[in-house]
Amino acid sequence: MRKYFLVLGFCFLGIAAFGQSKYAIKSFGGISGSRVATTEDYLGFGSVDMREFFEFGIILSRKMGDRFSFNSGVSYLSSKVDFIAGSSCINCTQIVIAHNPDFSMVSVPIFAEYALGKVFFVSGGPIIDFQLSERNNFDDLSGLGYFVGMGAKMKLRSFDLSLLPNYKRHGVVPFEKNEGAKYILQELGIQLRVGYNF
Repeated sequence: MRKYFLVLGFCFLGIAAFGQSKYAIKSFGGISGSRVATTEDYLGFGSVDMREFFEFGIILSRKMGDRFSFNSGVSYLSSKVDFIAGSSCINCTQIVIAHNPDFSMVSVPIFAEYALGKVFFVSGGPIIDFQLSERNNFDDLSGLGYFVGMGAKMKLRSFDLSLLPNYKRHGVVPFEKNEGAKYILQELGIQLRVGYNF
């Protein structure tokens, strides 16, 4: 656990290391449609279904020029997990389905945003994930992923409000390598952000 906090500390220090500039702090919440899939298909193996996917978090942003900003933060993700048994294990259905239905993960996004005028912007960068839940009936998704999005914002004096439709892919490069196929979590969702500029 100590190494996780060390990574978080370096992420925030990386933003501050650029020197003096205008900063913003943003809180956000979001919902997503999600899918867990393997890199290889196994006939009759079963599938994982995730529902009620929700996230919230905080972001520290540093503006660099009129259009570009560098961002990092931390978010908490939660979801319900259903395991649908396959046809290859008729007599062991109860064993396969037994799992922890509550999924949770902490993510550290490190990303850039570029303004396309006064309203629209594009956003993207890597994500560092730390899965908190265990026994969800799929491999640990802790590792490196990425996200991309395009959103719109509205400025209200020192505050700004933005909506960011986005795509995320978790577990692209897992911290622990497993033999055979690996699990990848994909999200297609939207975030609502409220920021304060100082």
